[in-house]
Amino acid sequence: MTALGRPRRVVGLTGTRADFGKMRDVYLGLQAAPGIEFSLVVTGMHLLHRYGYTLREIERAGLRALHHVPNQVEDEPMALVLANSINSITRLLLAESADMVLVHGDRVEALAGALAGSLTNTRVAHVEGGEVSGTIDDAIRHSLSKHAHVHFVANDHARARLLQLGEEAERVLVVGSPEADALAVAADSDLAPVRDHYGTPAPPYGVLALHPVTTELELNRRHAEAVVDGVLAAGGSWVVIDPNNDEGTHDVRAALERLDGRPDVVRLPSMRFPAYLTLVRHAEVVVGNSSSGVREAPVLGTPSVDVGSRQTDRSPAASVRHVPAVAAEVAGAIREARAAGRSRPEEHFGSVGAAARIVEAVCGDEVWDLGLQKRFVDRPLAEGG
Repeated sequence: MTALGRPRRVVGLTGTRADFGKMRDVYLGLQAAPGIEFSLVVTGMHLLHRYGYTLREIERAGLRALHHVPNQVEDEPMALVLANSINSITRLLLAESADMVLVHGDRVEALAGALAGSLTNTRVAHVEGGEVSGTIDDAIRHSLSKHAHVHFVANDHARARLLQLGEEAERVLVVGSPEADALAVAADSDLAPVRDHYGTPAPPYGVLALHPVTTELELNRRHAEAVVDGVLAAGGSWVVIDPNNDEGTHDVRAALERLDGRPDVVRLPSMRFPAYLTLVRHAEVVVGNSSSGVREAPVLGTPSVDVGSRQTDRSPAASVRHVPAVAAEVAGAIREARAAGRSRPEEHFGSVGAAARIVEAVCGDEVWDLGLQKRFVDRPLAEGG
C-alpha cells in the first residue's frame, strides 16, 4: 500500500510477442498480488494485423486491465516510434497516477516507458538489463538502464555490467530470467499440439527467424537474400517466422517471399511464445539472427546458425555457429549443425522461478525504499582499462 492507503499502481509494458511470452507470468502474478493494482500497456507489434494482432493472445492469457496504445504505422522509422510512444505513455502514466512502470529488454517501446517514467518521477523497474547484443539494441538497453531505479537481472555477469555503468549496488537484484521458467516447460513439451494448431511439419525441420538490422539498412535486402539462398541450398523442411516490425522489415519480407508456396515451407506471421519454444526444442537447427538462436536454442539443446551482426557478443554457447550473410557459408553451417545433432543443454539464465521472485520484490518494501534520485558510482577501472 502507498502512504495514501491505496494499492501501489504498477503499469507493465509489452510491445512484442517475444517480450510478452517472457513476462506473462510476472504480469499475471502482479495482477493477483494483494496491495498491487496492475495494468498493462499493449503497444507495438501487438496491435498490427500483419504481425498476427497478438493483442488477442494477451487477452486470452487472462490479463484484464489493458491499455491499447498504437504507436506506429508499418515500417515507420524507430525515432518516430520512440517519439510516438513517449508521448502516449507519458500521458497514460500521469492519468493513471502510476507508482511504477515495469519494462523489459531492449526494444524502443521499453525505452519510451523508461524515459516517460523517469521524467514523471514514476519508479522504473527494468527486467534483463546489463546484457549485450549487436546493433542499436545495446545502446537502447544501456540507455534504458540509466533511467531505471531498480534492475531485475538474469545473472552476475549482467549485474557486473550495470555496476560498470555506475549503478548503485542496492538497485541491482539478481533474480534470474523469466525466460528460464518458459524454457523449463518447453524442454519436456509435446510437439503435437503445436503441429495441430499451426500446421507445422513433422521433424526433421529447421526454423528460420530473420529480422532487419537497423544499423545496416542498406544491406538488409542483400543479406536476407543470401540467407534464403543458403536455406534453399541446404534443403529440407522449414518453418519461417516473419520478421519483427523494426525499420527495414520490408526488405527482409521481400526476400522471404521467395519461400512462399513451397511444399516444404510453412510461413507464419507469429507464434505464441510457449509454442515457439516447443517448435525450437524439436527443430534440428535454428537459422537467422533472432535472439532465440543464441539464447533459447542452446538451453534447449538445439544447434543454431547465427547470421551477421545482429547478435554480436550475445552468447558463448558452443552449439551456435556464427557466419556472415554469404549463401555458401549459411548452407555449410546448416549442414554442419545437422550432422552434429543435438547438443547438451547450456544454462545461461539462472534457476527457475524468476517470475515469482520479481513479483515478490515488487510486492515488498525494498524496491520502494530506493530513492528516485540516483547517483553515479565511480568504480576503479581494471588494469589496462
